[in-house]
Amino acid sequence: MLSLLYADGQVALVGIHTAPTDEKVQKIYREQIPPGSGLTVHELVSNTHAAKALKRGDVLLRAEEQILHKAEDLAHIISSKSPGDTIRLEVLRNGSSITVAVQLSAKTTQPELTRAQTTEINRLLLLLVPHGQSPVNVPEVRRQMLKLAALGLALKDEYSTCTLYMSNGQHITQIRSTERVLSIHCSAEDTPNVTLRADYYKRSSERLPVKLEQQLLQSTYHRP
Repeated sequence: MLSLLYADGQVALVGIHTAPTDEKVQKIYREQIPPGSGLTVHELVSNTHAAKALKRGDVLLRAEEQILHKAEDLAHIISSKSPGDTIRLEVLRNGSSITVAVQLSAKTTQPELTRAQTTEINRLLLLLVPHGQSPVNVPEVRRQMLKLAALGLALKDEYSTCTLYMSNGQHITQIRSTERVLSIHCSAEDTPNVTLRADYYKRSSERLPVKLEQQLLQSTYHRP
């Protein structure tokens, strides 16, 4: 899942994207990570204090001394803060526990999308939620994600992973594409997440779960 960077009606911004910590990592560091907790930092928003204090791969254990079990726990803590406030995070980095203080930034206003940008996002949604019983064309989704990254709508990291965010009320859906894998994660607890693998020799027959399709169709673009 993805961290809700700010709660509705609030302007405080941390500047991090997280996912639940992998079970293998939890097992390796079971003495340091409380059972069922830990948020792994996947991305850092540039020009934020978090980008200076944290690193990709860090595991967030606690915020303001509260154990973090899920992304919403962090979002709830942030919602009581204002830009300029400092949040204390207990972080597991390379097997060592450290405490960092991260100053919250101000949420920037999201500029309106152009018609061309909206068209490209709609093309991606049509690939993910095709008419009838058609499967998801993972290679074609990858090509469209690369195009969105070139337009500045999807984030592309040094590993060529493209990430796009869609918003539906208080829920965020994260669409991530690598050369071989497409993963879609929604912060809504009742919505299943999926991981699809590209197969250039045999078409996959997998479709997205209906609940996830509905979330995507009802979502709008979310600029992190």
